[in-house]
Amino acid sequence: KLLAENFLEYYHLPSVHPALCKVSGVEEHIRTQGRGKYMAFATNPLTNGGTAIDPDVAPPMPGLSPHDAESARHVLIYPNVFMSIYPHHIFRVILEPTSAGVTNERTHLLVHPSIFELDDADAIIDGFMAFHTHVNSEDMDICESVQRGIHASPYRGGRYSFRFEETLHRFHNMVADSLVGNDMHVPAGDAE
Repeated sequence: KLLAENFLEYYHLPSVHPALCKVSGVEEHIRTQGRGKYMAFATNPLTNGGTAIDPDVAPPMPGLSPHDAESARHVLIYPNVFMSIYPHHIFRVILEPTSAGVTNERTHLLVHPSIFELDDADAIIDGFMAFHTHVNSEDMDICESVQRGIHASPYRGGRYSFRFEETLHRFHNMVADSLVGNDMHVPAGDAE
């Protein structure tokens, strides 16, 4: 649950992911929620900050609009799959809880076959994976710290940040509905 929450909340980026903020800044994040059992937001525009996932590192996948060629989509499919969809690749994570407080992650990097037309395709793909592995390791470290913190006796929970945690509120409603057997409720969201 903490790993999903961490993915959905992006105000931790400046303090935990300085490299990610060079390409996907907090101020460029926008909510893109619609109907269905998922949570979503986007980054527009992506920036060229000297990272391995900058939008100009490789051509966008065929068929993308100019807007989508400079945007990233971040989606969590309830309850345990999340992905970041960049113009030239997709990084997907599948969460597999194994016991209380223990979850394994399976990560996948997906690219369009057209990337192999580039002479340095293997190096670009390796750069994508190294970047996401680094960011994902930062997330695991912070989630493990949060997990220790919520078990501390003074912890009583907190309030939602209206600006940054709408996706978390939606996720928590889905978790609560699943726990009480009300899986039919799908919160509606206004797409922006």
